[in-house]
Amino acid sequence: MAVTVRDLLKLETTRDFQLVAGGKGLDLPVNRVEILDFEFMEEGQAYRSRSFEGNSLVLTSFLYAKDRPELILDGIRSLWQYHVHAVAYKPVIYRELPQEALDYADRVGFPVFAFGSDAWFEDIVSDVKALEQKTGKQEIVEPLLESMMDRYFSSKEREEAAELVNPTFRIYFRAYYARCRERSREEVAETLKDLHLTGQLQQCAFVCRFRRGYMIMVSGDFPRERDFEEKRDRIFALLGLELNKVIMGVSEIRRLLPDFDTCIMEAYWAEIFAEIEGRDARRFDELRADRLFIPWPESPMTGEYSAEYLKPLFVNGDDKSEELLSTAVAYVLAGGDMQAAAERMFCHKNTIRYRVGKLQEKLDPETSEKVFFQNLSAAVKIYLLMKEK
Repeated sequence: MAVTVRDLLKLETTRDFQLVAGGKGLDLPVNRVEILDFEFMEEGQAYRSRSFEGNSLVLTSFLYAKDRPELILDGIRSLWQYHVHAVAYKPVIYRELPQEALDYADRVGFPVFAFGSDAWFEDIVSDVKALEQKTGKQEIVEPLLESMMDRYFSSKEREEAAELVNPTFRIYFRAYYARCRERSREEVAETLKDLHLTGQLQQCAFVCRFRRGYMIMVSGDFPRERDFEEKRDRIFALLGLELNKVIMGVSEIRRLLPDFDTCIMEAYWAEIFAEIEGRDARRFDELRADRLFIPWPESPMTGEYSAEYLKPLFVNGDDKSEELLSTAVAYVLAGGDMQAAAERMFCHKNTIRYRVGKLQEKLDPETSEKVFFQNLSAAVKIYLLMKEK
């Protein structure tokens, strides 16, 4: 999710840049801006190689090459050797660069831009730094959320995590986990580069990629449902998301501390239940008894129960066993309704009835049909949730 040369062109201060050479290098990474002033004059030769850290966009007016255009090719060649990944020049001394310099940039894939407007170097430096910091935080926060799925945080860790994500979060907090059916994980990352929260949203919200979707975090001074929904809708609009095109999980509204990590987990698992059940959205407070099946951190017994109960279906690993497992899933998700399960599997109701009988024979022959469904339902839901974990 590194910032690339291409990403820089979306900034307010750089969007008027005109590419004049090196288009093959637009996906090179950039994490800083450097200034080329007099480093390529003879006086700067001694420390020239130490002046550029690389992975950078260099801004210049080519002042050092005034009346000596032959120095421009040498300068561009040297910048490329110092691992600079793009150069942008103000067309005040040179409206156009020598053709041999442009040919070299095209050959190696070194992007060269001409300023399209009278942007200040300082403003470009500031904008690129802000973009890099935002992207860097994204890279930090996603692994942090992953840790929350594996273990419970201490009170100090929760406080530090919330401070890292957004130090201006308010008292009350809610998380939304939204997966867009039409966007890949990479596309999610790209949309976040273009996301700019301003004003109140910047102070009370944060959005990052998490696994296959967006983790949208919203806070407020009061636990009013409509306030949180309004902020969520504004963020959806900025991301170009439509409610009917996402699968969403919604946490309860809790106090930011001590429940920051709890809300993150609630939103994620509510969305997974929505996916499993074929729904567009699930609120965590609606899950009720299904919460017991979630493989919470440090809770190995949940997974052990499911694995032990369904073990006979995995022993042989043949087509019949897979068919029975698929039937078990359909039967549970249909709430024990044979006809609904048959429709899910595109077969006759009697076929489902026969397979459910085989399932009970293999898994739980000593129980009643009602108790069998309860046991099977728990095992199957845990199995599906463990696959997501």
